[in-house]
Amino acid sequence: MENRPPPLSETELEELAAQLRCPDGENGLKVGEMMNFTNSNMIAKAIVGLHLTEGDEILEIGPGNGMHTKEIIYSAEEINYRGIDISPAMVKEAQKRNKGLSTVSFQLTDGEKIPYGECRFSKILTTNTVYFWNDPHAYANEIARVLKPGGIAVIGFIPESTMRHIPFAKYGFTLYDIETVARLMETAGLEVVSVNTEKEFVTSERQIEREFVIFTAKK
Repeated sequence: MENRPPPLSETELEELAAQLRCPDGENGLKVGEMMNFTNSNMIAKAIVGLHLTEGDEILEIGPGNGMHTKEIIYSAEEINYRGIDISPAMVKEAQKRNKGLSTVSFQLTDGEKIPYGECRFSKILTTNTVYFWNDPHAYANEIARVLKPGGIAVIGFIPESTMRHIPFAKYGFTLYDIETVARLMETAGLEVVSVNTEKEFVTSERQIEREFVIFTAKK
């Protein structure tokens, strides 16, 4: 028989959910590494969805420890990248991992306002953050505000149909289906360009099949 670790207690699930929202301390660094592993396919597909071209100004919301930042900036010539995160631990780790890259910077943010001026970015990327937006409509408006006319925003997320079967998701996660995200973006003045749904197998406590969405909207 396969030896499986015992399931997490409710307290452990709640602690994990809190770390996924805002990684902190040594456990936060471990969670950051775990997220790199479990979300690598989603992140890669989201980056492809940006259709990066020379001179793009990129904003990533919630880059975690910045493991995939080099993949973004080396996808085309003269890409400028800005990452914002609500976790001091992740900002510090991302800065360390990407030290010396002159076109890359990371900044701590409050998760309410995006600390850049209007029409700043040609491409915006975020994966697995939408569940944690305190005021989703206000934050969608922030994304639209800093996006250049003709620019695109790519949002990667796990839909409600999958998330409701994940034990930790009942602690502090707001669950979304595709239609809700579409309404959110459209209300902010963005046009839905494409919605791609994929399935994959990931391993955490055990191997599970999950669905994820790569959602693209245009200003």
